Parts: sequence; C-alpha cells; structure tokens
Amino acid sequence: MDEYRTISELRKRSVMSRDGLKIGRIIDVVFDSNHRLHSFVIGGSRWEELREFLGFIEDIDPVIPIASVMEVTENSININIPKEKLKHKLEEGVIPEGAYTYLGLKRTKIFDKNDQKFGKVINLVFLPCGEPAFIVGGSGMEEFAESIKFEENIDLLLPMEYVDYIDHKGIKMKTRISELQLTKDNKPMDKETQRVYLNSLKRKGEAKTQLLMRPKSEEFHDFARFH
Repeated sequence: MDEYRTISELRKRSVMSRDGLKIGRIIDVVFDSNHRLHSFVIGGSRWEELREFLGFIEDIDPVIPIASVMEVTENSININIPKEKLKHKLEEGVIPEGAYTYLGLKRTKIFDKNDQKFGKVINLVFLPCGEPAFIVGGSGMEEFAESIKFEENIDLLLPMEYVDYIDHKGIKMKTRISELQLTKDNKPMDKETQRVYLNSLKRKGEAKTQLLMRPKSEEFHDFARFH
C-alpha cells in the first residue's frame, strides 16, 4: 500500500479473488506468535454471519494469507488465489499455533515493563511498509494527557516492535511508559501531521511511538469501530 489504512477502512472494501469473484469483507486479522501479520478472516453477508453465530450453519469463514494480497484499491482488496482454492479457518493448520486475532485483542489492557496499565487497544493501522501498529486509547491515555497538561483527548501509536508478549492478562510492553519516545515536546500530532507521518513509513522498523490527537467524536466513532 502507498498509504496507511486502518482496519476500519479496509473492512469496507470487498475482497476479490483472482478469478474476479467477490469473497466477502474482512472481519478479523490474524497475527502469528511473533506478532507478525499472518492472514485476514473473511466474512459473508450480515445474514450469513448471523446464521453462523446462531449455529444454523457451520462457521467456515475463508482465510486469506497476507502474502496473497496483490492490490488495495478504493473499493476492493484483490488477491492472487481463485475463490475455489481458499481455505477456511476450521481447517487444520490454517491458523498457526500460538496465533491471536485483532478481535481477541480489541479493548485489551496494555501494561508497560513495570506493569503500569496505561490504555487499551482501540484500533489497528496498516503502515505503507507492510507492518501493523496498534492505536492505544482509554482512561490511561486520558490520565497521561492530564500529566502533560494537555486538555484534548489523545491516543498513542504503538508499533509491534514495542510489544514484549501477549497473554490472557493483556499486552506487555518492552519498555516503561516514561521511556517511550513520543512526539516532540509531548505535543500530539494533529490529523494532517498524522497522515503525513504515517504515510512516510515506507521501510520496516521506522515506526516509533507517537502521540496522536484523537479525532472528533463523530469521526472517532468510525475510526474505532470494527463490528
């Protein structure tokens, strides 16, 4: 991708197979045990998802490996696999051992190296370099904003390289919150500065923790929504 995208944006696009058939839309993201992007889980219509949830039909959502994504356009995500060759998430080996999903992490608590809780996962960003990063928000970030005497609500861009491990308690970081490299003078990036910075991350490993000014309430509803 030439520009960054949030999961909220990508889920609005139709996933199209190599043979031009519509598969569905992204409903979840799978990470391997090393916190690398592994695959997307694709869902059907809302009616199909409801029937699966109620147990009327088997939950056999297709899974597309990240490597199979060839192009992301304004309206579609195009992959290089024919629809009939797609595997589903219940097949053995399709989801690797130790993997976790974005929906499983949504609203998960985040702790620094000293076990200080400072926020929750509220969104996921895909950077132009192909790496993902969490958007962290919640009451912990509100307290942090107060500590730096900033009156607006802020979020934190948290690249995966700062994550030590993930378990049933939450997400543990490698560093203390006080040691994080933040925006210059602890002033959060406004919307346009965020766009320029995120789109500049063309090489792996370049992303750093950054304070982000939270979108206005009407924008944030869509920014943070997944289901």
